[in-house]
Amino acid sequence: LFPYTTLFRSQEDRRFPAKVSKGIRLTEGHYEIPLPFRQSEVDLPNNRQQAFIRALWQQKKMIQNHQYRNDYIAFINEIINKGYAEKATQEILKGDPGKAWYIPHHGVYHPKKPDKIRVVFDCSAKFAGTSLNDQLLQGPDLTNSLVGVLTRFRQEPEAFMADIEAMFYQVFVPEEQRDFLRFLWWPNRDLTAPLEEYRMTVHPFGAVSSPSCSNYALQKTANDNEEEYGSAVASMLRRNFYVDDCLRSVSTEVKAKEQIEGLRQVCAKGGFRLTKFICNRLSVLESIPEEERSKDVKTLDINYDDLSIERALGVQWCVESDTFRFRITIKDKPLTRRGILSIVSSIYDPLGFAAPFTLKAKKLLQDLCKDEKLGWDDELPETYRNHWENWRSELPMLERILVPRCVKPIDFGEVKSRQVHVFSDASSVGYGSVAYLRLCNNEGRIHCSFLMGKARLAPIKAVTIPRLELTAA
Repeated sequence: LFPYTTLFRSQEDRRFPAKVSKGIRLTEGHYEIPLPFRQSEVDLPNNRQQAFIRALWQQKKMIQNHQYRNDYIAFINEIINKGYAEKATQEILKGDPGKAWYIPHHGVYHPKKPDKIRVVFDCSAKFAGTSLNDQLLQGPDLTNSLVGVLTRFRQEPEAFMADIEAMFYQVFVPEEQRDFLRFLWWPNRDLTAPLEEYRMTVHPFGAVSSPSCSNYALQKTANDNEEEYGSAVASMLRRNFYVDDCLRSVSTEVKAKEQIEGLRQVCAKGGFRLTKFICNRLSVLESIPEEERSKDVKTLDINYDDLSIERALGVQWCVESDTFRFRITIKDKPLTRRGILSIVSSIYDPLGFAAPFTLKAKKLLQDLCKDEKLGWDDELPETYRNHWENWRSELPMLERILVPRCVKPIDFGEVKSRQVHVFSDASSVGYGSVAYLRLCNNEGRIHCSFLMGKARLAPIKAVTIPRLELTAA
């Protein structure tokens, strides 16, 4: 059913049972995929009391925090109104013992979006030595490589991004399995009312199998509609998505418009809504319905205002200048190993644009561990403090670095030759490598673009330079 693309918790996790394969079907515009249980016969203990206690914890937190309460209630009401969850009737509650499971839940705020809550269903919560996730197969990892998606995003001059709205919730669970996805909730927004039983109708955020099931549904959408919509659109669904985010670059505006329209139609065939579009060409944006554009684009006049800065899988994409850049926010952290690690880890750099710079801070951390043997919360010695303050003062300068998103200039013409040039080296401090793309057009003009860099510290245990050079290569 799936390609074997990664290692899982066990050999069995590499595939879904045949029963799951046979149970996949398209119904009412959405794919329905059974929960991939490890055993054909599932017999679970009654954990309602555990879910009840966890619900009381959430009740106490909601009473203390009105914003949390309002956001939480709004989220649950939304999934009920949209049909992602349903109330369990008395007839349903009389089901077979051992064929039901209650999932505790809690709210989580996105660190970059403090006004947006996501209710996570804790499928890992154990009761009587087991949990729902223990009973489920993880399934194969069908997520595309992050670096691969970002690199393909840099191939051509016309670029656009979009994402699938509530991707997990677009893949339904068969009705006979929904009792394994029960949860407790207060009806009518009344926290003083008795808790009642509800159950998810879709694969929940928190189940170990949900990412694989949702990715499979997306790829099946591509396979089932390739003949009607063409291989280009199907290939986009397979290769240009990182979970629910689509990043695509094409050679012309006409192709961008055609592929956006085709992609929206194919996604709709599988029950997925592709929305929050952003593009580096205003004429392409104008061809997209306003309600499907990114929120920031809706609030500006696309005929006069500058385009915004968007996050492309965590990387800052300045749409107006069509460049990648860093946005640095330095938080006050104590001068300790823990504080340093927190700041260094906050620099998200999957393509290695700042690898030589961040390596210095990582070296400082290594020296503190090796030479001083400091605890995580011990104050830095004076000599190390000066080194850290110097590096920290230079950190905001990363915002000056602008890396062209497209590896090919707009007016470059027809490419006759493409070469990837890779350099690597090592020292007693660290080792690294860097890759460049060398393009040559039919007039003999040459252009070189930075593709990717990597840098690592040399191990604390002494290693010979030739061996480090081999590691770098």
